[in-house]
Amino acid sequence: MMDKNFILLGFVMFLTMTGYGIVLPALPYLADQLHLTSFQMGSLITGWAVAQFISTPFWGRMVDRLGRKPLLLFGLFGFGVAFFSLLFAKSYIQLLLARMIGAFLSSGTQPAVFALVADATDLENRGSAMARMGALNGLGFLCGPAVGGLFSPLGVQAPFVAAGLLAWLTLPFVWLMLREPPRQVALAAGGTFSLWRSMMMVFYPGYRLMFGIILGISVAASSLFGMLGYLLIERFQASLMETGLSFSVLSGVSVAVQFFLMDVMYRHVREEKIALSGLFLNVAGYLLIACSTGVWMAVLGCGFIGVGEAMIRPTIISFLSKHTVMGQGTTMGLQQAADSLGRIVGPLFGGWVFTFLISGPFWISSLICLLLFFLLLQAGPLKSMVPARQPRLHDAGTEVNR
Repeated sequence: MMDKNFILLGFVMFLTMTGYGIVLPALPYLADQLHLTSFQMGSLITGWAVAQFISTPFWGRMVDRLGRKPLLLFGLFGFGVAFFSLLFAKSYIQLLLARMIGAFLSSGTQPAVFALVADATDLENRGSAMARMGALNGLGFLCGPAVGGLFSPLGVQAPFVAAGLLAWLTLPFVWLMLREPPRQVALAAGGTFSLWRSMMMVFYPGYRLMFGIILGISVAASSLFGMLGYLLIERFQASLMETGLSFSVLSGVSVAVQFFLMDVMYRHVREEKIALSGLFLNVAGYLLIACSTGVWMAVLGCGFIGVGEAMIRPTIISFLSKHTVMGQGTTMGLQQAADSLGRIVGPLFGGWVFTFLISGPFWISSLICLLLFFLLLQAGPLKSMVPARQPRLHDAGTEVNR
């Protein structure tokens, strides 16, 4: 699917996630200027995820009703607003509101992008296309802090300006170059249900497990991101470079696997075996971190988790896309909401457990992935897990039956 639309969408995802990655390391310095507590600082991260959790099902539904391109343009504009609004925040409440309003305005971006990818791919190539888009997403997030460092000599607020400009830089490219799919393509993907009925579909057999996997791995991973640095410092007095290396290995390995290996896997291995293997690697990775006797073991565990995440996430997203009865935008919005809920629960729960046992968050993350492994193993082939759906048009006038 390496056509102009895909390349443009990849460019958009890379730039917007680079902007998001630029902002995260700069937020603590802005918070320090406003004399915020550690709890208030944490709430700035959680507030973004809460706003996304609330808004992404709605924006996903709008992607199906109003079109992919208009919602993508609005979401990119919202990303810019999210970053520029931080420049005017003079108190904790203003900063929190700026984060949450920005998240609400920008949350339609990812459902629109993944719906466009689904529209432009057939069932056989859907997984590898989702994986590559996820890789570009991760690569942007990986590059963001480094790019932000280049702007830091210009002041604390410079990274926010750079991030907002990156988001708005993509607008003319999308406006002029992106092709909206034919209306019948979007309609054939489903989307006849109301938003409330679509949300209830999350709890149907089959869908329930898929959305549960997205939620579970998000809780585990966000707990890792929140607590790994503290564990390395408490247990090994690790340096900033060693802590950064752990996160870089996780992200770098995940990007490489998604971009270079997943296409081969999807051609030769069944989806459920890929997802099961990924969950097994996650279990092993979290156990290595929990039992680590040196920084090297934690870094190795991060590598395992990076590979596991790369195998699980695009596989589940692709499966949901291929078997949706709700519409591509609605489905992508609901999976994004499940991911956001995990990013709310994970750091809070992980932080609470950490106060009792520093390796506790990683033991629990391992148990979550082990439980998901056995649930998926017991469920059998993925294609037998969901109700039949209507035929889908991959090209205007071409019907593909399952």
